[in-house]
Amino acid sequence: MHDALTEFWSIVREAEISAPSLEVLFLLVILSVCLLFKATRVGLLVAFLFVYRWGFLFFQENFTGDQYAFVYGYLVFGVLVVLLTIVSVYRQRVTSGD
Repeated sequence: MHDALTEFWSIVREAEISAPSLEVLFLLVILSVCLLFKATRVGLLVAFLFVYRWGFLFFQENFTGDQYAFVYGYLVFGVLVVLLTIVSVYRQRVTSGD
């Protein structure tokens, strides 16, 4: 397990990540609209989903074979965060009466 964590840290430390400029522009436009309309929770969720997608692309490129435990953990916890955020937004709207 220690070797796997050491290798994981080595990959993360030495990785070069490039994000497509069109996606970055799209993210900035969406976040600007969310801030303009004071939809901060939606903006946070959008930002998380973009960064989550970029992280997943990084994992797909750099992890293979027996290292898929990191990818599965990433997927499980990412989906859990999205579900909890959606439930939180929904509960906030129900209790505020909007």
